[in-house]
Amino acid sequence: MRKLIVILLLAISWSAHSQIVDDSTELVYGPETTLIIKEIDIKNNFPVERHPDTLMYDTERFTWTDKLRDYYQDLGNSGTAMYPVFPQANEMIGRTAGYNVFDPYMVDPEEMNYYDTKSPFMDLKVVFGGGSRSIADFNFSRNVNENWNVGFDIYRITSDKQIGYAGQGDRNVVGTTFDIYSFYKHSKLPYTMIINLVNMSHNVEETGGILIDSDAPSEEFFQYKDSEIRLEEARTYDKRIQGHLYHQFQLANQLQIYHQLDLGRKRFGFSDADDGGDLFSGFYKQFLIDPDSSYENTIFTETVNEAGIKGDLANLFYRLYIKSRILDLEYLYYDPTTGEVETYLGGYARFDWKEKFNVEAMAEFLQSGEYKLIGKINSDLIFGSYKSILAKPSFLVENYFANNHEWHNNFRSSFTNEITGGLNVKTKNVRIRPSGRIITLNNFIYFDQDISPQQADAAVLYSLGGNFNLSFFTDFARKEGFHLENEVYYSELSGGDASKIRLPKLFYNGKAYWSGFVFDNTMGLELGVDIHAKTAYQALTYAPEIQQFYLQDDFTIDAFLAIDAFLTIRVDKLRAFVKFTHVNQPTDGGYFVTPYYPGEQRMLGLGARWLFFD
Repeated sequence: MRKLIVILLLAISWSAHSQIVDDSTELVYGPETTLIIKEIDIKNNFPVERHPDTLMYDTERFTWTDKLRDYYQDLGNSGTAMYPVFPQANEMIGRTAGYNVFDPYMVDPEEMNYYDTKSPFMDLKVVFGGGSRSIADFNFSRNVNENWNVGFDIYRITSDKQIGYAGQGDRNVVGTTFDIYSFYKHSKLPYTMIINLVNMSHNVEETGGILIDSDAPSEEFFQYKDSEIRLEEARTYDKRIQGHLYHQFQLANQLQIYHQLDLGRKRFGFSDADDGGDLFSGFYKQFLIDPDSSYENTIFTETVNEAGIKGDLANLFYRLYIKSRILDLEYLYYDPTTGEVETYLGGYARFDWKEKFNVEAMAEFLQSGEYKLIGKINSDLIFGSYKSILAKPSFLVENYFANNHEWHNNFRSSFTNEITGGLNVKTKNVRIRPSGRIITLNNFIYFDQDISPQQADAAVLYSLGGNFNLSFFTDFARKEGFHLENEVYYSELSGGDASKIRLPKLFYNGKAYWSGFVFDNTMGLELGVDIHAKTAYQALTYAPEIQQFYLQDDFTIDAFLAIDAFLTIRVDKLRAFVKFTHVNQPTDGGYFVTPYYPGEQRMLGLGARWLFFD
């Protein structure tokens, strides 16, 4: 945190010498003159204008499960391992390492924001959450000249333990992500370049969840800091460094050439040692090397080169490419591969009509037979997508050897077929967005109750629901008034291996709030509640030694309704909020998000986000 403060002071000092004013000494730059540039827009010739967000909406959502609308389960604390509640189509058809529970905390190099700032620009966000949780997110960017922008971002998250708390500074999570980036567009030649470097270090002191018998009185499940925990010395880490380059040259509107390079190294690790009690030996199912300690360190390296052509033909955009991936993975005690090379051929096309209707299509083929086919349609009235994906199993599920687990498999590639669709119905006060989803999973891979990877045959998920939003405006021009938002899905499973997938039948997100202006329209205000609910189900539980969620049959996540109350204000370019998490929690109760890991208890959080354009 001290390093972050030093960097912040240096950036402020730098920008103080770069203020740009007009003849009346009034600042002339702001959100409307600052452009956000996305690589995907440049790569796919997508004409869109983006500016920094100054809205109050969702400012209070500061944890990653909040941001992801609770579509992921975590371990009940900010920064812990995450896993999707609903099955997802894996769009990476080639090999992966197989460790992905901390993926949401890593910056995707292709999703980074680049800027055309005109003046120095800073975006500072600080959150002090209850339970000694804090987040600091600082972004600084400036134009060296009108064609060249540079910047950096520092994101740091810390969380004390919410269960088994030993005292001040007893950390559960310490994570830091740093990235540096640059955007360049030649002043005379039709050449554009984007480059970035991202480094993530995510460290977690694992608790293993609460130590309690399943038949204990319910009030003993929610002792939080006073709870006994199942692990005392366990640590996991996820450390990544990723370099990314994208550049293109335009020969004509109909023909451009581009090249993309990614260099990445990921290191996943775990350690635990016998503390002299029964926790260590009682948590793990077996010991293959050492009965007194467990260590694991996995290194995954990846080099990706992609080159292609693209262009606009009237209302049709096309992109064709060839891609090469050089991969290698090595465990601490075992080296399952001397490296693999994957070669892809792919293409993307989009048809746009008067900004009211567009159709997208994407295809990618791997030399070993795996493929990805994706089609999308969007209009003012309807939306839909189709995905057909045949993907290789990960390195992890095929071969693994360490102190607590060993397996050697020859799994088939997994096949996923997904259809989604719905309607957009919008009036002045009502927006209805009914939708449905059918996803067929064949040869999908899961971890069974013995924490061993298995391959199932087939399962089908049917999901029906959507959004129903109401607004009661007192001033329509400024969208001032009361708003009620509802998102609900009902899901059913079928097929011979449907029991290998666990999810709630009913899933609900809601938000009820008033938004408007006070004090002669000088202060924006948003006051309301965020609501999340699920029906009961036997959710997957977590094995920290391999960073995987797996099936269990002994712990049912009861149905619950969690309500968070919040107040957000905006004055000029400053937004601040107060959030009261789980305001409806009973004095002797709570809820679970993962077996043995209780969800957030009632606590108060404060945060602010401030944009500087000078």
